[in-house]
Amino acid sequence: YGNNIHILTMKFYSVEYWQENWETLMERVENGETIGIENDNGERAVMVPADDEILRIYTEQNNEGS
Repeated sequence: YGNNIHILTMKFYSVEYWQENWETLMERVENGETIGIENDNGERAVMVPADDEILRIYTEQNNEGS
């Protein structure tokens, strides 16, 4: 599991909760928390803080704007 062990105990919120509390949840993620979102179909996504490696990969390998 490595660094992903926290996903097993991570809190998932509804889409509605995310919409109503967007600023607070984004602030929590920016402060290092990993938070999940789950829709009515049970599909899940995870918001994770961007680290230097993610930002480097995005800026060096993002060719969408080229």
